Amino acid sequence: MGRQRLAKNRALPANLYVNPAGYYYYRDPERKTQKGLGKDRAEAIRAARQANAALAAREPSSLVDWVLGKADYTLAEWLPIYQELWEAKVEPAKNTLQGAKSLLKRVAAADIAKMRMRHIETAHIANFLDAFAKASGAGMARNMRSKLTDVFRWAETQGVIDVGRSPVAATFNPEYKVKRERLSLEQFWLIHAEASTWAKNAMMLALVTGQRRDDVANMKFADFKDGYLHVAQGKSGGETKLQIDGAIKLSKVGLSVAEAVAGCRDLIVSRYLVHHTERVSTAKPGEKVRPTSLSDAFAKARDRAGIAATEGRTPPSFHEIRSLAERLYKEEFGADFAQAILGHKSAQMTAKYDDLRGGWKTVKAK
Repeated sequence: MGRQRLAKNRALPANLYVNPAGYYYYRDPERKTQKGLGKDRAEAIRAARQANAALAAREPSSLVDWVLGKADYTLAEWLPIYQELWEAKVEPAKNTLQGAKSLLKRVAAADIAKMRMRHIETAHIANFLDAFAKASGAGMARNMRSKLTDVFRWAETQGVIDVGRSPVAATFNPEYKVKRERLSLEQFWLIHAEASTWAKNAMMLALVTGQRRDDVANMKFADFKDGYLHVAQGKSGGETKLQIDGAIKLSKVGLSVAEAVAGCRDLIVSRYLVHHTERVSTAKPGEKVRPTSLSDAFAKARDRAGIAATEGRTPPSFHEIRSLAERLYKEEFGADFAQAILGHKSAQMTAKYDDLRGGWKTVKAK
């Protein structure tokens, strides 16, 4: 930041100054040089404004260029325009937006960001994805490829590159191998036997509802009304809303959704289904159990049960209960039902529920 202007200079345009003798001069803020403009105040102000306009033109604005019809962008210039267009259309949830910004920041820092969009070839993208996979893993590289696909798809729609000219399309999706072990129903019961009361409740809710850890932690007694458990899934920013029929029951588990909810009631007054039953550190009885505490409690019970992973893999986590629920519901009621209760949106499910317009999606017992 430059030094504060003297009071006598504050009424003048930026970068224009006057010395004690009444002589005006212009100081170039980039080159740190100055040029005399004489003692005519009006003429000096006019000249300074012209110079300031020229300085502003030196600073490229990709968004302004786009509005004016410029199409020959570097990738770095296109990224902020893409982000603004994407956000306006998608209106992403907070977590989705943060993830996208992180990926775009990585792209902007890469060498290919300096290249013109029209000059980027498949080989450039492939090399970037290979390096990204080595640095961040195949899973993140798959996310990056998906984001780049969208970046160049938007470029096609806006005429920045020719239609069908996306350099991402021909690249291979980075191979991703899940290292975490799957959870079997037998292992579930072994871990359940070693868990605390509130951890048992959380495990049963996760299994019969098929919901994610954070959504299980946020479930309240008030969410179960008129025979349905209402869940606004956090990962979607609350846009995926499920009304899960309390009568839904997995035969291999022998417990319905309503029974799992009822099993969470005890002598402790609490708003939350999964709540502390005694004081733990700063947590008081009745308070909500944090999602990380669910994971920790599950891991400790798993270790006490003697369940370990095979070489090169990691043991199942709390999240694997959701996968187990999906497999059990698919086996008993079919793939569509499993996708419905988990809140997944396959092409078929998207079409099936398209008329709900963001309302509650009811999943009834069969």
